[in-house]
Amino acid sequence: MLVTVSLVDIYLTVLFPRLGSSLLSLPLGKGMWRFVRLIARIAPFKDEKLLAHNGPMLMILTVIVWLCLLICGFALIIWPELGSAIQSSDGWTETDFVTALYYSGFSLTTLGTGDLIPEVGFQRLLIILEAALGFSIFTLTITYLFSIYSALIRRNTFALSLHHRSAGTADAAEVLARLGASGELSGVQQDISNMARDLINLLESQHSYPALLYFRFRQTYYALPRILLLTMDTATLMKTALNAQKYRSIVHSTALAELWGGSQQLLMELSSFFLPRSSLNMNQSLEEVWRKRYYYAVEKFREEGIEITPDLEYGASLYVSLRRKWNPILVGLANYMGYHWSEIAPYEK
Repeated sequence: MLVTVSLVDIYLTVLFPRLGSSLLSLPLGKGMWRFVRLIARIAPFKDEKLLAHNGPMLMILTVIVWLCLLICGFALIIWPELGSAIQSSDGWTETDFVTALYYSGFSLTTLGTGDLIPEVGFQRLLIILEAALGFSIFTLTITYLFSIYSALIRRNTFALSLHHRSAGTADAAEVLARLGASGELSGVQQDISNMARDLINLLESQHSYPALLYFRFRQTYYALPRILLLTMDTATLMKTALNAQKYRSIVHSTALAELWGGSQQLLMELSSFFLPRSSLNMNQSLEEVWRKRYYYAVEKFREEGIEITPDLEYGASLYVSLRRKWNPILVGLANYMGYHWSEIAPYEK
């Protein structure tokens, strides 16, 4: 049973990687994150230092759990055969469980020390099977780690790009104002398309490697909630603040639909798999903050010569309505990852 559980989890994690399909890895990641958060709260140093190491430690722990389950599982099969079907080459054969673990361990790691020798066909075939599994699993593990870190680099590159697009402010209004400087939005569709492409890439990476969520960096601009805030708020402002008649080709573009839909899908899937329902309560007082935020963005667009919607009151109400759908979930995600909302959206105070 232990061998089967380990092999099924390796298959679901490495060869059939989809969010929610893991048998052990996802619960292990959740449990380790809760433990690390608990330790960070009582640690004498800043919690960011410890939380930043959670992702790499989770990778190590996952591999250790896989190996321990396989070694222990095969050891339980081997243990009753010590002294009979498996003999020591030096005479007396120890029959304790530690010897079974030793025999299973050197078989799985393909060390082949040779001081314990299988005497019957079944045990000879078993040691070949275990050695083949060990070689395959080490290869798959290396491939998995390379894939995880490649996806992580892509995520960090996207986060850094958004950080500099907003001039380090984390403000989607700043992103749009810069894209439409002097009122020219002719090239904004390509920029939004590039953002949407990077976001869909991030969505699929998170699908395939749920452990990516637990890589938390000390720099807030790498935070996944910050990425989602910038993409979702950019899409929300474009839907509610721009003049829909003049910029119809942008407001109704596939690029904007992809940016909005991809952000929504990623946020909802993360919420369903990682966030407790108690974390999704909405603070009604934030709606006034959002309304002020909308008028601030509109004024910024005016300064850059961008034409805005003629019905500002309707636009503000629509903006608040759309933010009501995603903001509570995003705040819950930020809290789950150990961030204060003021770190994710420093301009919303």
